[in-house]
Amino acid sequence: MGTSPELSIDGLMAKLPALARISTTEPPAVTRVVFSEADLRARTCVKSRCREAGLTVHEDTVGNTFARWNGTEPELAPIGTGSHIDAIPNAGAYDGTVGVLGGLEAIRVLQ
Repeated sequence: MGTSPELSIDGLMAKLPALARISTTEPPAVTRVVFSEADLRARTCVKSRCREAGLTVHEDTVGNTFARWNGTEPELAPIGTGSHIDAIPNAGAYDGTVGVLGGLEAIRVLQ
């Protein structure tokens, strides 16, 4: 029988504050209006983290970002996870980002 992946919340919890700091408001609030300078910087940050994890990154014509981990059986249907990283004015640090960074952390654990 194979070994189970080592799961730790620490990896995710270390990345959330760094992304929350990319904001036009002071902590603890987060503001990243879609396509603002802060949103574009946050997108760059997340895409970089995805590439560091060995994922293929693609952005569609309306700005949605997709990061794919190509498994050993690429003919199988993909599994999707995610959310958003833009944030309405004075949102919380976890608004959307847990779904994005949590999905990335799950892939890292499985890798």
